[in-house]
Amino acid sequence: METRSMTLREWLIRFIEGAFAGVELHDGTTLYEAAFHASYGFDCHELSLAKTAERTDWRRVPVDHLFARTDAVFFMNPAAKKFYSPAILRAVLQEGIRDGLMYDAFLFDLSGLIRGSRGDDISFAKLYNTAQRAAFVRFCKFAAFNAPKEFGREQPLRILERIRQLDSPAK
Repeated sequence: METRSMTLREWLIRFIEGAFAGVELHDGTTLYEAAFHASYGFDCHELSLAKTAERTDWRRVPVDHLFARTDAVFFMNPAAKKFYSPAILRAVLQEGIRDGLMYDAFLFDLSGLIRGSRGDDISFAKLYNTAQRAAFVRFCKFAAFNAPKEFGREQPLRILERIRQLDSPAK
């Protein structure tokens, strides 16, 4: 009987799946509604897709749909960010960055969320629980130190530093 050891990438995917197990979209913005808003309301096909969008298991969100709707991440409400974040992380780990746009948009949006909240925005620390925040930390460490040629090093390291500052005692 042959046993195969799990790669670090596979371990990280499982860690993300465990950290976000049971997260549902509920009344959050669907990927398709966010894409509709990203198109300035011109793509009504996205609204028709929103009617049957996955809302209970982020693992069933089609990977191709994520990569095809790069700008949607900027139009998601907090519930949508929480629901689609693990789907995006897992898709990037499984599929690579493809054209890089989804990965770059996601990291840019995540960086802004961590940096601070304004008005009615929900902060990173309030939106994600401890295990979920740890999943982001582990992903960024993996990207920066284990796969820097694939994912880049600079942006994941900036995100790690911002998360570290969140955990630092107030001065």
